[in-house]
Amino acid sequence: MGCKDLEREAFFEKYKVKKYFEISGLKWETLKAIYNDYENDEDFFTQCATDLQSYIIKNLTHQVHSVHCRIKDGEHLIEKIIRKCGKEQLAKYSGIDRTNYREIVRDLIGVRILLFSKEEWEGVFDDLIRLFPSKEYGSNYMKEEPVAYTRYGDRDIFQDKIHAEYTNKGYRSQHYIVRYKECYCEIQVRTLPEEVYGEFDHHVKYPYREDNRFLIRYSTVLGQLLDSVDEIISTCYQMGENGWDACNHYYEKDTYVDWTRLEQRPEMSLENTGRVKYVSDGQNVSIKDRANRIIFRKDQIHD
Repeated sequence: MGCKDLEREAFFEKYKVKKYFEISGLKWETLKAIYNDYENDEDFFTQCATDLQSYIIKNLTHQVHSVHCRIKDGEHLIEKIIRKCGKEQLAKYSGIDRTNYREIVRDLIGVRILLFSKEEWEGVFDDLIRLFPSKEYGSNYMKEEPVAYTRYGDRDIFQDKIHAEYTNKGYRSQHYIVRYKECYCEIQVRTLPEEVYGEFDHHVKYPYREDNRFLIRYSTVLGQLLDSVDEIISTCYQMGENGWDACNHYYEKDTYVDWTRLEQRPEMSLENTGRVKYVSDGQNVSIKDRANRIIFRKDQIHD
């Protein structure tokens, strides 16, 4: 199938990597050749991704939340190559061209396996090791050693079963590079809160604003909050029904989320607390403006 042309100036207007391109040693014609080759084989990669997703779903023996699969966008592929060659100057990408990029770039196909609780990673690990043995035989195998990305200070749930890399960033995930049929693929395994952080960080900070101190601070706070969510979920799962029943009597008089009791106490209604300002019919209210004023402390909240 045909593909759109990779126009140089429009590309650099969209992706802020021109300075990296200029020091990368890459030639634009080389990047265009890679882009065209990849786009022309889109149907092949799409079918491979569909088959891989079905293969994993069919053969997983442990419960997961969901399995998602995608192929890399062609422009994102070129943007990544420029960053890896210019910004990070990775030796692995040296000499990349149309003939070898499929061997070098190993996330042209990406799989995301989402979990309910952190501890479920081990069952999925066992399944993936079974589905993609480390020894290179047949068409499906593990190409690289699996790695778990985590933060310093996190509870150690991996216990040397998988190689762990610790950073001061909020990103948490397990990565597997596998060979499926004729394609290299990256499988990421993470919890739902870890997915929220990963998507947020990818959209607002990574890869162009990693030095923005505002985003560093708030993405760090978000990472800590979401890790707390993971801990709460893990604790509840580990307690099980017996634990829930054992703790229930401590909360018999709890009204924290008992909306029926709140309705029976008029003095505690939102209207009587003064926290909600009512508007007349037809009046427009800017929720975005109100939220911004609260975030930047332009309005005072009285408890």
